[in-house]
Amino acid sequence: MIHLVLLCAQQDPVPTAAELEAHVQLLASDALQGRRSGTLGADQAADYLAGVLASAGLVPAGEADNWFQSFEIELPAQPGSCFLDLGAAGRWEDVGTLALSASRTIQGPLWSVGYGLDGSHKPELVRGAVLLLRRYSAAGPSAGPGQGGDLRAKIRAAAEAGAAAVVLGTHPEDLARGGEAAIPFDAAPGSMPIPVLTVSPEQFTRLERMLAAAPALPATVGAEVLRPTARTRNVLGLLPGASDEVIVLGAHYDHLGFGGPHSLAPGTHEIHNGADDNASGTALLLELAESMAQRGRPPGRSLLFALWSGEEEGLLGSDHWVKHPTIAWERVVCNLNFDMVGRLQEGRIIVGAVETAAAFGPALERARPGQDLEFSLAGAALPGGGGSDHMSFHQAGVAALFFFSGMHSDYHKPGDDWHKLDYARMQILAEAAGRLVLDLGNVPREQFAYMAPPPADPHQGLALSGERASMGTIPDYGANPEGGGMQLAGVSPGGAAERAGLRGGDVIKKLGAVAVGDIYDFMDALGRYKPGDAVDVVVLRDGALHTLPVTLGGRREVQ
Repeated sequence: MIHLVLLCAQQDPVPTAAELEAHVQLLASDALQGRRSGTLGADQAADYLAGVLASAGLVPAGEADNWFQSFEIELPAQPGSCFLDLGAAGRWEDVGTLALSASRTIQGPLWSVGYGLDGSHKPELVRGAVLLLRRYSAAGPSAGPGQGGDLRAKIRAAAEAGAAAVVLGTHPEDLARGGEAAIPFDAAPGSMPIPVLTVSPEQFTRLERMLAAAPALPATVGAEVLRPTARTRNVLGLLPGASDEVIVLGAHYDHLGFGGPHSLAPGTHEIHNGADDNASGTALLLELAESMAQRGRPPGRSLLFALWSGEEEGLLGSDHWVKHPTIAWERVVCNLNFDMVGRLQEGRIIVGAVETAAAFGPALERARPGQDLEFSLAGAALPGGGGSDHMSFHQAGVAALFFFSGMHSDYHKPGDDWHKLDYARMQILAEAAGRLVLDLGNVPREQFAYMAPPPADPHQGLALSGERASMGTIPDYGANPEGGGMQLAGVSPGGAAERAGLRGGDVIKKLGAVAVGDIYDFMDALGRYKPGDAVDVVVLRDGALHTLPVTLGGRREVQ
């Protein structure tokens, strides 16, 4: 009996399914309202995470020796004060706008152009004019993409033709055919260089009647879009090891709040609790921190437990930390990222980006769970391992692994709730992750030399339809380049952009004939081409503009 007691005392503490479930239930509760970055719910989650790390005995590793690293993010845009002034015909202040609108007051003659510019309108009449545009297309409200009803395409065509502003509305005829009366503020993504107003069907009809009597009605358009900002926080705790070298263990704790543009339940204003995405990875890291701290002996390398904010807005938290590390950057050996690790009912966990360091493959083999769960090494099927926070480390030339249990029908929807996770297998994964971390703590540093993932076969394992043009660019979602453009965090190995000489830090200002103000402009422009087309790309690099010829690659679409 004494021997048994001593044996039990020598065993390392392990995470438990019950504690994993308790963490997820709290983080994915309605009380935190979806943990959207910059909100009270996210702040409350951050305080909870810091409390757990403190209780586990970790050392604060944020700014000024506390648990947090604060950074600024943009909150969702909001409509401001808008008006349409028609002189003697009246001033309307009960009009709306779109999130992509420029904030500006501008004057010009109001012209009606039906469903949009189609080549029949005289260019001299369009330039400098305020265009009255019908929503949808002649094919009706139910017309699919490419049939002229895309709002962003309508507005872009007007801006490129030199229009000063756009007024959008649903015509009563389209309302009768099943169209919607109101145009939502977030009906189209991105930004446009001209102001945009939205009017009701009744207002649209009145404008058309006015224009029937006076085809060029003088108009003043005032559109205002508020772009508020807020502070949000990474949560950082250090477990000192036998070496000052550091393995960064990361998971993002933020989610989508009440939905918004990243929700896959469009038009739904409900709490998105994000149990799998990513309360699951966050809970696993908390349990791993507790079990590692309770071992009573230090790991071979120090462990930084990093709970990121801003991931859903574009990897902002991890990107900020990589650019402004709270420990000496040269100490960082590698990163392990856990994002969506709770839907393990199929008995596997996908591990991506294994090829980025020689150390990873053998260590994963030694740490294999061996019971009810297996490591499924993604290889080239997930180039770089997929789009999550480990990509911030890849772009900085640091090897990183990505743990991911796979997509599911509740992804980015209100149905991603705590009771749908497999906590027993999460415990198995946490135990395996602990063995992996301890193993990596003793691997020679030269085996962590970063190796860029090889180009993936985009056709592997997918149901495919048509092929679309691709450049192989990796946007820097946290950048907001002055004067607009799409800033690159990097380029995909072997892709068209790399072959043409584009690199991280470049700001794409123009693709072909299209000026690029943001990522949506870039995608609009790219959609005009097909694989194999040659196109000139203008980039801003080190304060100078450069024109680089690019031969576009291709990628297949998933059906």
